[in-house]
Amino acid sequence: MIKKKVKTQKKKIENKFIRLAELSLTDFLTRSEDELLRFFTTTPQHWIMLHKVVIAYYKNETISKNQLLKFIERSYLTSNTYVDTAIKKDYFKIIRNNEDKRSIFILPTEETLKKFEKFIMQRENLYKL
Repeated sequence: MIKKKVKTQKKKIENKFIRLAELSLTDFLTRSEDELLRFFTTTPQHWIMLHKVVIAYYKNETISKNQLLKFIERSYLTSNTYVDTAIKKDYFKIIRNNEDKRSIFILPTEETLKKFEKFIMQRENLYKL
């Protein structure tokens, strides 16, 4: 009786693991269908960059380009290229600091916010088991 109960619990855990792995795969494949999300999943640094900018926006905080470059943890040239490419693709926009013209603040564009919000809300629903 106890062995059967343990076996049943083990099977439930395995089934949950399989379901989560399948959801994770579906999540990844779905993410790669969207151009914006595909760009930000190019490397872990891209993904961090997206999250840092969006989180700062929702917290009503500013994040400068230099602050963002420090989070990316790549060479200055590589990090700068990542940020500049996101700006050129209209995923981020820049605001010049009125107090210090050398400082540039990075904000998500409306498109980025909409797609990120949709993505996050889908994750909430997707991973409810």
